Amino acid sequence: MESLDDLLAQIKSEYQEPKSTQTPKKKSLFDEAEFAKQNSSTGSYQPPPPSQTWLSPAEENLLAELKAEFKQQEEAEELKKQEQIQEEKRLKEQQLREQQLRNQQREQKRREALTQQATEWLKKLNPKSEEGLWFEEFSYSYPSKLEAAIDYMQALRETSLDS
Repeated sequence: MESLDDLLAQIKSEYQEPKSTQTPKKKSLFDEAEFAKQNSSTGSYQPPPPSQTWLSPAEENLLAELKAEFKQQEEAEELKKQEQIQEEKRLKEQQLREQQLRNQQREQKRREALTQQATEWLKKLNPKSEEGLWFEEFSYSYPSKLEAAIDYMQALRETSLDS
């Protein structure tokens, strides 16, 4: 094995030699070490991977076509997703409108039933009775006696449901 001084001298001489000389150089110790390292780790020499792969024009065209096709597929999938989202949104809005319509219809039927009940109650109400006198005073703040009777029937219905 060479001494440390010999190795340093060899490295120094490799880097200090002028490049214009035509004398054959010794192989660099770094190159030898790299070659030995590659051979010992993999069992056979493998060239380093190229930093840039060169493609033929046909390969470049094929690659460009594949990229374009892939991009087109991605755009189609994105469009499909957007359409699906829009359809789901439209369905939710439609369901909401239908629910609101059902609620309005239910409220209208409830109001009609209360109106009918209030009308019947007003027909039976004796204005000279204690309840009739109370209702007369109660209905002053309403635009009509029917509106007052509807609110009164609603209040009676709510209190009977609560108890």
